[in-house]
Amino acid sequence: MSAIPSRTRKAQSKRLQANEVRALIPDFPFDYGAFLAQANKQPLGSVDPSHYGKQVLVVGAGIAGLTAAYEAMRMGLHPVVVDANGRVGGRLYSKVVGAENSQSSVICELGAMRFPLSGKALYHYFEKVGMADNSTDFPNPGTAAALSTVVDYQGEKDYYEEGTGDFPRPDKFTEIESNFFDVFLQQHPIRFTEMERAMSVGTVDQALIKTIWNTILQVHDWDNLSFHAAMVEEAEWSAEAINLFGQIGFGTGGWNTDYPNSFLEVLRVLYTGLDTNHRLMYDGASALPTRLWNSSPSTFGDAMAHWPAGTTVEGRSKAIFANPLRQEVRHIIRQADDQFLVHFHDLDTGEEKTLQFASVVYTPHVRILDKLRYMGGPQLFTAMNALLSKAQWEAVMYTHYMQSAKIFAGTQEAFWKTRGEDGKQLMSITLSDRLTRGTYLVDYGQSTGTYKGSGMFLSYTWNDDSLKFLGDRAAPVPGHVELCTTLLDVVYPGLDVASRFATQDPFVELNWEDQPHFLGAFKMNLPGQYEYQRLLFSQFMEGVGGASPYGFILAGDDVSWTGGWAEGAVTTALNAVDKLAVQYGGSSTNGPISQWEALKPIELAAGPKKMPPHEAAPYPRGNLMKEQIKR
Repeated sequence: MSAIPSRTRKAQSKRLQANEVRALIPDFPFDYGAFLAQANKQPLGSVDPSHYGKQVLVVGAGIAGLTAAYEAMRMGLHPVVVDANGRVGGRLYSKVVGAENSQSSVICELGAMRFPLSGKALYHYFEKVGMADNSTDFPNPGTAAALSTVVDYQGEKDYYEEGTGDFPRPDKFTEIESNFFDVFLQQHPIRFTEMERAMSVGTVDQALIKTIWNTILQVHDWDNLSFHAAMVEEAEWSAEAINLFGQIGFGTGGWNTDYPNSFLEVLRVLYTGLDTNHRLMYDGASALPTRLWNSSPSTFGDAMAHWPAGTTVEGRSKAIFANPLRQEVRHIIRQADDQFLVHFHDLDTGEEKTLQFASVVYTPHVRILDKLRYMGGPQLFTAMNALLSKAQWEAVMYTHYMQSAKIFAGTQEAFWKTRGEDGKQLMSITLSDRLTRGTYLVDYGQSTGTYKGSGMFLSYTWNDDSLKFLGDRAAPVPGHVELCTTLLDVVYPGLDVASRFATQDPFVELNWEDQPHFLGAFKMNLPGQYEYQRLLFSQFMEGVGGASPYGFILAGDDVSWTGGWAEGAVTTALNAVDKLAVQYGGSSTNGPISQWEALKPIELAAGPKKMPPHEAAPYPRGNLMKEQIKR
């Protein structure tokens, strides 16, 4: 889901091409994939048998909530999952376009749609529920899976096909990618190749990861560096090069919507290989949380403590609520004994209910939690205020979200695979500096599942670009489809894009800025927000080592260091599971809590930092990309 695009195979190291890079977040390089693999089919931790059946509230039925609930149930706890959206999945949101159960239908991924192979924790669950085998390379622009790519920039078009000699990638795209990966990222203090090696199978070196990363944070103070400033001040690129790079990225997708964000956000994704080797899940991304919701662990050969075979998270949740997916949490009140009174509002019946829990795992957008404080008057505000410290609430309040919009149309067939008289594909994955920005083409014809149709994301945009599709409340979808097809018909004269659409209900549109119970697509930190992120991520450690570990636990995409990637949602859920094990008198085997002291994120001192004189110019920057890019 993230706005950061995929790099081409030419920019991939041998480690990436061999899928050896593991997404070990440099702030806390715990190997969650290895942790899951070591547990194999056994529960990830244990709880004291006296706590078997203890109810744990999980707010949010996205991938973080369902991962936490599934693993908590396997340890013998009683997960109660609630959500206000009426569905499972959160921002893993797959919608069928066309007749239900028809092979001509296609899945439109309204949320996350491309999943990097370096995310070993997420792939553990894709493999567990049988989704990994029914997948394919995602057709990112500039990759072989795209078949062909068109870049529409400043009124000019460039067509190319990766991996073929007939239509090579333009030299200006290759040059800009090479300057970014082969020159800029190799310099001190980034040390990209060394970091990648430290994160690879067989050579994992957590100490080196921490050394490189902490130098970037402490010595060079890059927490205060935006991505755009990094290209100006550190890479010393020309304005023209920066603008072109903002449009095409590595020939695979523009980066200019990320320019205001912290450069640390970009480095984390690049180091961990989250930007490349993406897969499209033919079963639909939301099939993963759905299967964790309605399937028993015994179905997948997973062992469970306490519960009999056939027990599901859905069943445990419905034992408390008739419809747990229409329950809106209105207040969470911390009591003097660290129990939590939770007030629920049933969105269908209007029924109000208050229940008590010793543990609450909270996974939605954290700024929703901030809004809850102000619902109900000063007394409730004071009561909810006790959930977090003053510093943690400040981190919640300043969480920054990226907007995202998608406009999708089912098609009669994958017509773009046909070549015209000029030898080119009739249509290509398209990057434009105009209204549509990103146009993606998907074909499910090779799926072994139910849906085998095809379709096109007429537009996939972020931030200001996505806001252009807000409004027009009366009939937004037809009008927005026309806007997109008008531009695409300019880019592809004579194609008549509208004539290619399926005849039965082909259109879907979603803008995450406009969705109830969401505040945007995903979190992305701005410069200077490292400490906010550290406070949110570290919150699960509250009370660990004390007499009574704190039972209110933040998890989910907002809490992770890699906003917009499902891997981060899963790994923070695993942190929550580890905390539950400790809270209920048990432990995990080599879980994140056991390695916290060795790997924990460093705390940055307040105020500006000054490098010693001998470190003021620690590497030769050179005059990268000073020459104007030839068009």
